[in-house]
Amino acid sequence: MASQDQINFLIVNELAAGEKGVLSLIVALRKTLGRSEQIKGDLSHSVKSALRKLVASRTVVDDDGRYSLSPKK
Repeated sequence: MASQDQINFLIVNELAAGEKGVLSLIVALRKTLGRSEQIKGDLSHSVKSALRKLVASRTVVDDDGRYSLSPKK
């Protein structure tokens, strides 16, 4: 299974392309990780946990369930 740091990195990369919802992020990460690693179980918990941490660190903005990168200062 992918590490939490790897999931955070992949989420930030996905959001660099634009705003996405949780389901879109889960599908994109599953496709990306499926090419390089064996994936076991449900990614939704890991993705939601990573999003909470990224929002708390102000790396990502949550706009009513739509996620995007924080604007650069």
